[in-house]
Amino acid sequence: MDKVEKRRAFLINFAFTAVILALAFVGLKYFFWVAAPFLLSFFFAVLLQKPLRFLDKKTKHKAHGLLSVVLVILSICVIIVPLSFLISALINKISEFLKFLLEQLNDLPSFLATLENWLLNFCGFLPEHLYKSVSASITEWFTKLQPNAPEEAGAVSGLLSGIDLSSVSDKITSGVSNVYSVLKGVPSILIGVVIGIVAWILFTKDYDIVVKFIQNQLPEGKKNILVDLKQVFSKTILTMFKAYGFIMLITFSEICLGFGIMRMCGIMNNNFFVLIADAIAIFEILPVAGSGGILIPWALFSVVNGNYKQAVGLIVMYVIITVIRQYIEPKIVGSSLGVNPIVTLMGLYFGLKLFGFIGMFLVPLCIMTLKAFNDTGRISIWKTSPENKIDVEKK
Repeated sequence: MDKVEKRRAFLINFAFTAVILALAFVGLKYFFWVAAPFLLSFFFAVLLQKPLRFLDKKTKHKAHGLLSVVLVILSICVIIVPLSFLISALINKISEFLKFLLEQLNDLPSFLATLENWLLNFCGFLPEHLYKSVSASITEWFTKLQPNAPEEAGAVSGLLSGIDLSSVSDKITSGVSNVYSVLKGVPSILIGVVIGIVAWILFTKDYDIVVKFIQNQLPEGKKNILVDLKQVFSKTILTMFKAYGFIMLITFSEICLGFGIMRMCGIMNNNFFVLIADAIAIFEILPVAGSGGILIPWALFSVVNGNYKQAVGLIVMYVIITVIRQYIEPKIVGSSLGVNPIVTLMGLYFGLKLFGFIGMFLVPLCIMTLKAFNDTGRISIWKTSPENKIDVEKK
């Protein structure tokens, strides 16, 4: 009977855990973006509670609603004004950088010819019969890539006469439809922003009422779970931002240092080091692309143009950044979240695979939250050693 009871208990616990995981998956996969305006507004309302309570004491709760509106408007101004200046500066710098890129690539046919010759020379070690086949494929491929300008004026009329007007009409209609679908999504985004701001004001004003209502729906022994959730979740989000911000800062510093050394050695010469370093640091957060999404194509471009020193420098930078990233990310993120680096790495990977880019942040957040509640004894998912127990109230 004991074995039967143990098996029954195991199956019940397993089924319960499976249902919780399934609900969490469905919630994160499908419900998160729908509820995002309200979740974000509630989180920002939590952040405004301390200054609001301070002002309430000064005014003796006579202007609670007005103060809530003023604090939200001030917060929006604090966010939007610096962000608008930053975006304006970035747009100007990016436009200058795009002009620089166009100048570098203004002779595309010459670059393609150089690349074709480089590939043909590179394949010279192949046996003669295999080399002929490969070289023919390379030549055919680059011939298709070369822009074909009309060699005489009559070619223009020939091209125009060969155009299928119905095909052009279909393409124009398809393009207009795509533009319309994009524009159609703009009102939805604006509505989401407006609803989020209104919800932010209401959550800030009625925060105590909302929390009390939720607590009233919980059993007597679980009412303090909201306080624990607030402490754990707010700390988790802050530590996540700090951890990834620190990783981006390290990557940015490595790239600036590498570019500086290459510039002093006369290997590289351009005025967009900071912008490129910013872009690579942002790319480095993406596990699929990473810094290699910029540095490796750049290195290949340098090889084709015969700038071997720059190519070697870029590859060395990529290797150093990758090695340091693989070493520090699990440690920094894991230590910041109080989670073992292996578990953190698994959370990053599964989050990316299951939920995309946003899952890379959400899954470690959920792991940290579950661990904190498990350590405090609020829930019991796995066994915890006594020295790892956490007293939330002391913290």
